[in-house]
Amino acid sequence: MSKMVKKSTKDILGDFIDNELTIEYYQKSTDDIPSTEMDIYLDRRIKFQRELREKIDRVDYFVLDIKRKEHLIDAEVEALKNEIERLKGRRRAIGSFKKFVNDFLLPMVIKEIGTEDGVWETDTARYKLYETYGPVNVNPELVSNDFKKVEIKESIDRVKARNAAILSHKTGKDMPNGIEIKRVEKVRRT
Repeated sequence: MSKMVKKSTKDILGDFIDNELTIEYYQKSTDDIPSTEMDIYLDRRIKFQRELREKIDRVDYFVLDIKRKEHLIDAEVEALKNEIERLKGRRRAIGSFKKFVNDFLLPMVIKEIGTEDGVWETDTARYKLYETYGPVNVNPELVSNDFKKVEIKESIDRVKARNAAILSHKTGKDMPNGIEIKRVEKVRRT
């Protein structure tokens, strides 16, 4: 029992081109070619076109399936982003409550019911009230230049570079130094 081997798109396309070249050769030839032989090549043309169409349809179904899966993944990513934002909001709320407890509630309790030296003990912890320096407030217009720092950040404007490269290519001029662009083939699906 012979096993049927599926031909790749490349193989089918190669056979199709060979067949087209043969038809073109026979059409330009001055020799007398039997019509039955030409009919064989014309029938092969139809067969190869059908095989190519079927291959392309399979690829198209595959691409559609990939696109469907891509949309499902995008929806899942969006749902997870929303969940992450919800959890970040909960973390911020817990942080705000923790800050309230540490900055306001505990100092108030220690002052009211703690000992004279600012110590308050519970079953789980010992709290001591002390003073330290808080954040500094700076008026940028009044402060001396000694307290100012200048930061310079260099970055590439890729949009401008791409537009310059495209313009150079279209006008036939040399590309600007350090910039290169490649032509790529894309397919628009409608």
